[in-house]
Amino acid sequence: MKTSMPSSVRRRGVLVFLLALSVYAATTGGSMATDIMSYEVTKGIVESGTVAMSHNVFQMDAHRGVDGRYYAPYGIGHAAYSIPFYVAARAVERWDGLGVAKAEALRKAGFVMGSAVAAALTVWVAFLFAWRLSSNERAAVQTALTLGFATLLWPYAKFGFSAPLGALCVMCGTYGAWVGIRSNRRAMLVLGGAGFGCALFVKHELVLLCLPVGLWMAAESGWNVRRTVRRALFAGGPVVAAAIVTLYYNYTRFGNPLDTGYLRDSTVERGSFFVGLAGLLFSPGASFFLYSPALVAGVAALATTLARRDRRTAALFVGEWLVLVCFYATFAHWDGERSYGPRYLVPVIPILVLPLAGWFASEENRIRRRLLGGLVALSVLVQLPGILVDFSKVGYTPQVGHPAWAERQWTWKASALRLNGGAALSAVADNVRYVVTAERPPLKAPQGEARDFSEQFAFSLDFWWLYLFYLRAVSAPVAVLLGASCLVAAAFFASRLWRTTNRVSHS
Repeated sequence: MKTSMPSSVRRRGVLVFLLALSVYAATTGGSMATDIMSYEVTKGIVESGTVAMSHNVFQMDAHRGVDGRYYAPYGIGHAAYSIPFYVAARAVERWDGLGVAKAEALRKAGFVMGSAVAAALTVWVAFLFAWRLSSNERAAVQTALTLGFATLLWPYAKFGFSAPLGALCVMCGTYGAWVGIRSNRRAMLVLGGAGFGCALFVKHELVLLCLPVGLWMAAESGWNVRRTVRRALFAGGPVVAAAIVTLYYNYTRFGNPLDTGYLRDSTVERGSFFVGLAGLLFSPGASFFLYSPALVAGVAALATTLARRDRRTAALFVGEWLVLVCFYATFAHWDGERSYGPRYLVPVIPILVLPLAGWFASEENRIRRRLLGGLVALSVLVQLPGILVDFSKVGYTPQVGHPAWAERQWTWKASALRLNGGAALSAVADNVRYVVTAERPPLKAPQGEARDFSEQFAFSLDFWWLYLFYLRAVSAPVAVLLGASCLVAAAFFASRLWRTTNRVSHS
């Protein structure tokens, strides 16, 4: 394989990143859902030098530590990553006393913006990986943009969940290990190990992906024990270090190295593996392929083109995907709750998009290219309901009621795609009218829980600049200008990318 990357490819990668970031910045919202606990940890680190939460966020005794304070049942990764975003937002908030309705609103928005950056970085790494797989810049661009705008990575780029950060860590880990082995570069092996170490910090179960990666490394080493161990030392060192830190982190909080905060959590229920597997593959509420139809083509490309050209890489991708699917299928709430599609599987979505690089690079089968283009376009459309409205609000309005979890998982009527689609159709017309007429619904004063305050904005399109308008922070023209400025930047980067990529393909 090529060990050096041309400067033109690096420049194209930067444009891909900037395009994705501009679109994500224009369409990000501000919902935090359960990751309000990670926000509390970030706030504690910055404001008080502690990883304890300021209060018992979800009133769960399982989160009580040995010192009587309450701790988030997650790794330290997401909270630590979000520190610069929190600090930047706090600086803006303090500038001239600027504030927006609810206390800490801007700091929470800054925290959420970290997801947009992580998602854009994931798209960038996918571009680099796709180029390595195809040696075709145009195919790499198309693959990266498919990941960025035709999969669930886009909707989750606008939430406070750790899913985009998990995807970034998994991509860095897989890419680093793959390049390190194929080009015999020890530094890349260390980078791969660091990626999976950080994945452990973000979501503990992501460390399970080291199993298929380790088996792949052994196969690539010809099953030679000495060569495999030597390579594993470089890649495994950061993972072992992360595991030691995690065990110590758990012990200092809960008095047990193995207790992350979920050990005594009665809400973590195991369910039928086969029901969970069927749900993650076929259910209206969380089908991996229903909410990202482009992945159907990704699986087909993996099973045909990639498997024929590079069987071991195909096996690696399948192994990573299967490990995570099988793990989450054992949970009763395999859908992730308050989610648009299978949130838990977002970290392995890029793995199934990468095989498309081979199809995008091929000019031979025109019918396949047209079908692929149509499927990608359909996949983009499926993301729009999750982009336009926030399911964590829409799915819990009085009009919807409170369907049982089984209904949300298995019935089309209560599925996120159906509810968001219907809400988006009415919300677009309503929000256009509000902006054009400069009318705004009455604003309720902040009181009670943050969720109680935010649910009054269920009528709004889920864009930060519209929220500023409804919060009386800016006028309608200024709100539109803020959103449009991000889209203008995206159009500029897209045009640059289009011109330079076409120039390379023609040459």
